[in-house]
Amino acid sequence: MMDSQGLFPYGLRSLIECVTRATILSQPADTPKFLADYLTELVNYRGANHEADAKEVTFLNQEEWGKFMLL
Repeated sequence: MMDSQGLFPYGLRSLIECVTRATILSQPADTPKFLADYLTELVNYRGANHEADAKEVTFLNQEEWGKFMLL
């Protein structure tokens, strides 16, 4: 499914927004490793919430990640 303008797959904008925010906030020394870990975590989170909307899962995972970063 594409977004309303037909340019991006559904949920891609949300994913890019959340990944970008997480990368900027964490300032990782090894960005490729951080991205691999973050996206692996997102895939695992999606697996546990497979019936939820893709955008919702992305933002819920971002919210959980943000709580972890504030500790």
